[in-house]
Amino acid sequence: MAKITAVIDIGSNSLTLKIYKKTSRLAFYELHTQKYKIKIGEGSYQNNSFLQKEPMQRAFEALRDFKYIIKAYKCRKTLCIATSALRDAPNKKDFIKKVDRELGIKIKIIDGDKESYLGAISAINLLPKIVEFTTIDIGGGSTEFAKVVNGKIIKTTSLQIGHVRVNEKFSTFEQKRVYIQKELEKLNKEFKSDIVVSIGGTTRTIAKYIQKRDNYPLKNILHSYSYPVEKALKYFDELLENKKYLNKISKSRRDTILDGYLAFVLSLEKLKSKNIVVSQRGIRDGIYLYDLLRSFNHKFPPNFDLNLKVIIDRFAEVPKVNNYFSNIANKLFENICDKKEYKKELLFCAKIMNINKMNFYSLIEYLEFGLWHKSRVLIAFLLQSFEDEEIDRELFDRFETLLPTFEVVERLLYILRLTSLIGLNMYIQNIVVTKRKSSIVIELDEISTLSIEEIENLSNPTKYKIKVIKTDARKSI
Repeated sequence: MAKITAVIDIGSNSLTLKIYKKTSRLAFYELHTQKYKIKIGEGSYQNNSFLQKEPMQRAFEALRDFKYIIKAYKCRKTLCIATSALRDAPNKKDFIKKVDRELGIKIKIIDGDKESYLGAISAINLLPKIVEFTTIDIGGGSTEFAKVVNGKIIKTTSLQIGHVRVNEKFSTFEQKRVYIQKELEKLNKEFKSDIVVSIGGTTRTIAKYIQKRDNYPLKNILHSYSYPVEKALKYFDELLENKKYLNKISKSRRDTILDGYLAFVLSLEKLKSKNIVVSQRGIRDGIYLYDLLRSFNHKFPPNFDLNLKVIIDRFAEVPKVNNYFSNIANKLFENICDKKEYKKELLFCAKIMNINKMNFYSLIEYLEFGLWHKSRVLIAFLLQSFEDEEIDRELFDRFETLLPTFEVVERLLYILRLTSLIGLNMYIQNIVVTKRKSSIVIELDEISTLSIEEIENLSNPTKYKIKVIKTDARKSI
């Protein structure tokens, strides 16, 4: 696959460009995003699905801008797909030919099942592991559903429910409700699931609104954000009863959010769902992953950590040392901590603590994939505290609802600092850690007396006395 790849998604409501850069065979990060709300489907649902002249011109101009951006980033590959509005349009060939002829961009129209499949690929690979769930992707022209069990997509479908389509076809709220409910009757019982993964701009807007109303500490961080269905229903009723709350919705979404929210609520009721997990990554990322993972059945290999791999690829000069630090931290954790919670987060920190030059909030952004919000906050908080050499109580208080107790944080941070001092010389060696009643003995072949003194001077929040023994002073680096 190309080093730098552009992905274009032509939806009924928006045109989006994403540019990805590979850091190694399977690791990548997003270089650039550009989005235009051009509403290519505007007016089409009132005119037998024919694309109208002005929306087509807006879309063409947006694609022309995308062409310049793609050229600036020297993308070697461009993947461009179109969904509901174009696949329904009798005059789509005219638009596709013009774009190909004048811009050199080849548009591929995908059907609803493929659209559902791509959204599910994104959820499977980029969210934390969930045993069973159903994706809902509410777009401007259609809504896609995919049922996933144990990482496998077992069923997909697409229904003619979209906030632009519904808004143009029906004038009253009751007409919209009846139409959506009738469409939802086509959903097979297999799609029922306790957990729904919400994809797309409509459900992201809903999640942002809920975070605002709840004063959620990690505002506007949507990927892996979870909340109960009851909360979605409560705030939908609130919006219906008091339109003043619409001011808390972004201006670009206010005109269609109630239609999209109605489709979301009715879908949740139909699926008998209990909890919602938000995916900030959707079809564009699914397109990229579909291409990237074509030799792996569209799934990352077991135990592959995309966050960790990208950070190490981009910033680590000595990757073997990062693994060495993780090994030290693991041995210390197993002996110091009676409860084995937060081990995954600690070892993640240990692997990147010697390359960490980012603050708490930038780390939150970097730690997007495969982690729940509590894990993201804990990792970022530990690394920030490690960098500052002290715990920021104000920051802790701000995110207290997403963090373990202060005592647990102190203990984990102590293990990180101990790990750093043990591995300070980056000499990779065997380490023996032994628990002896009220003390823990660490035996090393090579460590400086300066490091030992610093270890002894560390503030120790554990119940164990830490003792470091240099077993063979004759060995050198």
